[in-house]
Amino acid sequence: MTKMIGCMLACIELFRSDQRGNLGINFGLLLVPFLIVAGIAVDYGRAVVAKHELQMALDTAVLAAGSLKSATDEERIELGKAFFEANFDASGRRIDVPNDLIIIQNNTVAANQSLEIKTRFMQVLGLSNKAGSPGGRFIDIKTGATARVPQVGRAEIALVLDYSGSMDDELGGTTKYVTMRNAAKDLITSLHAGAEAAARIEFALVPFSYGVKAELMGKHLTDTSYDRLSGETRIESCLSGRKENATTDSEPVDDERHRWQQSDLWYDDGDQNSDRSDKCSTMLLMRGLTSSTGDLLADLNRWEPYGGTHISSGFQFGWHAISPNSVFAGGAPYDRIDHEDPAQSVMKAIVLLTDGAQTVPAYRKFGNGQDNPDTSDPDWPMDKSNGEYNLEQLCANAKAKGIVVVTVAFDLDHESTLNRLAGCASAADPGDPNAGKHAFTASSSDQLKTAFRQIANILAQMVRLSH
Repeated sequence: MTKMIGCMLACIELFRSDQRGNLGINFGLLLVPFLIVAGIAVDYGRAVVAKHELQMALDTAVLAAGSLKSATDEERIELGKAFFEANFDASGRRIDVPNDLIIIQNNTVAANQSLEIKTRFMQVLGLSNKAGSPGGRFIDIKTGATARVPQVGRAEIALVLDYSGSMDDELGGTTKYVTMRNAAKDLITSLHAGAEAAARIEFALVPFSYGVKAELMGKHLTDTSYDRLSGETRIESCLSGRKENATTDSEPVDDERHRWQQSDLWYDDGDQNSDRSDKCSTMLLMRGLTSSTGDLLADLNRWEPYGGTHISSGFQFGWHAISPNSVFAGGAPYDRIDHEDPAQSVMKAIVLLTDGAQTVPAYRKFGNGQDNPDTSDPDWPMDKSNGEYNLEQLCANAKAKGIVVVTVAFDLDHESTLNRLAGCASAADPGDPNAGKHAFTASSSDQLKTAFRQIANILAQMVRLSH
């Protein structure tokens, strides 16, 4: 169209400057088709703009109708119609919104709408693309939009939270663990909004410092003082890790060498804890999966920081909490992740937060030693880098099972740990390598609150709660 107008202007200029009569005749003959084409282009241009505005209004309407986490079809339809009317009226093209604009069927929101655009030039020529339009008075445009309705679903979410001594430091006038505690409470209450949502979302709370304090069955422990007890008896224990091929997964094993050792709590300098009972009494007991908002919030209110930082131990217990194994019993089978039946579908997630690097020595997958990973010598020195290695392997193995991993670096100034957390996190969109990862960094209390709000939104979308 631009080229056509340029040509017309050139002809007009040539006509103005030329004195020969035959050029004027030729120009007069050409001017009529030029004006006809330009007029048709103007009418179609108006139709293109109107179709774009209509499409935008329909897109907004179906997205709004489908975005509600819990609503009836009637509520979705009314919301979609309201959004359509508001957005299309804003374009200056009023339209009577039909009652059947929004249709919900097979978990899909659909909207289709046609629009008549009155012509200015085409009606003079009697041209129209609308059947039955007298004298070319209208151009008929049609378009539509669809969006998915959130599906019924469940979620199992492990909050693995750093309660080491550094979380007692102040940041911006607020103690760090208090900021973390409040952000975690807000996340739980926002996802538990409504009795139906609360019933479908279960949380496990895993506070970690030197290790994790948990209630395990006797058959998962190696301390000989429990040999007289039934293997099914549950015993409250403070634990850090397991040896020999048992540190980078979440599967329970009966081999005694693969069990947790109750005496396995270590100080930051690598010396073994000589007074396990005193130290254990200060640690915070983890809670397995529950949908009880009250219990979860009460636990968070009781927790206070203490001790060193054993990140990989916290992550492993978080994985155990949502695993379908016998350690804590309660996690759904892995084949329920993204199940084709929405009612059976389960989303599993681990949210890991730490404010520091690994400070506690750990076992390696195939033994104790960092430099000799094949050794099974129980006297081989442990190393903090084993914990770093274990975390990397745990993250990779958990994601391979379909678990969503979200990491939060809070007031963390340790480059290798920051990189490790970023690598640990799941991709924001597995189909788009440029979409980034579910890895968050927060250097202030406000940033942590914002990060947890974003995490709540991410998890809410994955859960796909509906009426």
